[in-house]
Amino acid sequence: MTTPVSIYVIHHPQCKVAEGLAKSLYDWFRLGYLSGDQSGAGLPVYYRRTLDKNGLLQPEIRFHEAALNVVVVLVDEKLVADERWRAAMVAMATAVTQMRQNFASAKTPSARASLPQVMLLPTALHESFYRTGPLYEGFNPIRLLELTLSEQIAVLRRAVTEAAARLLRGDGAENPPPLNVFLSHAKRDGRHIAETIRDGVRSFGQLVPWYDSNDLPYGSSWRRPMESAAAADTAAMIATVTDAYPTRPWCRREAGLARTPALLYPKGTNVWKIQPVIAVHNPGAKFVRGAAALHGAPRIGWNSMEVEETTERVVDRLVLEVLLGQVHRRVAVNLENYDRTRKNSLWKKSCYITWVPDEWTLLKLRSQLKQRFSSIVRIVYPGYGLSDSDKLDLDSAIESFGRNTELVSFEEIMS
Repeated sequence: MTTPVSIYVIHHPQCKVAEGLAKSLYDWFRLGYLSGDQSGAGLPVYYRRTLDKNGLLQPEIRFHEAALNVVVVLVDEKLVADERWRAAMVAMATAVTQMRQNFASAKTPSARASLPQVMLLPTALHESFYRTGPLYEGFNPIRLLELTLSEQIAVLRRAVTEAAARLLRGDGAENPPPLNVFLSHAKRDGRHIAETIRDGVRSFGQLVPWYDSNDLPYGSSWRRPMESAAAADTAAMIATVTDAYPTRPWCRREAGLARTPALLYPKGTNVWKIQPVIAVHNPGAKFVRGAAALHGAPRIGWNSMEVEETTERVVDRLVLEVLLGQVHRRVAVNLENYDRTRKNSLWKKSCYITWVPDEWTLLKLRSQLKQRFSSIVRIVYPGYGLSDSDKLDLDSAIESFGRNTELVSFEEIMS
């Protein structure tokens, strides 16, 4: 079964800065340092920092094993000065150019589906990068020159995440559309934070914020456009959860629309999706109830003393959620097709979901199934498996489908 995305990080073995950057990408995409994540539903990341006697990367990159291969080449002065490594990277650039041309010239969707996509992201750590010929001339590089290490890590992971997310959402288009972000907030006490995040979204990255005060003409109907934006038309949502947020029916509705499961394709599928959502919390001095729909969404506290840094963290994690959602959707479709082609009777009795389950979304899924919920015996979810305590928290929601219903991870199906 083809993996939707594989990420490769290539660097010269003697470059310590590149080694640290490679590890930061590994931790980021594997969800290694993010607290509160369940099931390990990250992306595969591989290192390449060895050449064989013929000047070929070891192990070789098997591009056909993934639908999209993201290849990050960290170029420092050691790589450029090493004739064997410089030649290997020039050969890589030439090969990727040919693969891109083959993909672009495929005349039918089925022909394109049989070809791997390769995104080459050369990364300049030193001015000598501009002497790498085809690697410099054929690909727009990620420039990390004259940045501190923390700035390099932030810029690199953001660039790689955004590029991969846009390409997946664009279904292979050469110039995929930007990622649209809906900002949900209560006007009473959340406007300032939402506007700060909006301005931050605009100032870096290839994102377009959708903010009702700016995006609705005066005098127009606001209900339908906002419902559409919250439910489906945007790539993701940022919810600014202040004291007033849970008390506002429309805020609760926006969060509920984004987090309510919907069929990925209306007919002939059991694959369900939700919108990627990030919750930004800024509690005040009042006693309020939480927003139930956001219980399972990643959340972070708003730090008014570090506005720029907090905004960057929010946007970075949001784009990662978009990327993970796109990958999980492709895996879920592949698993459903796998069960269907094996004529496994379970596929008709399964829901393939594209997010790590929580009680609220599972109960909403049961509601969306209407009369079908009693026939569901298997809910298949991303990752390698929830812990026993996590599963225990979901028991009541799972039992609402029926006594025989169980949670099964993607990994358990594929193993």
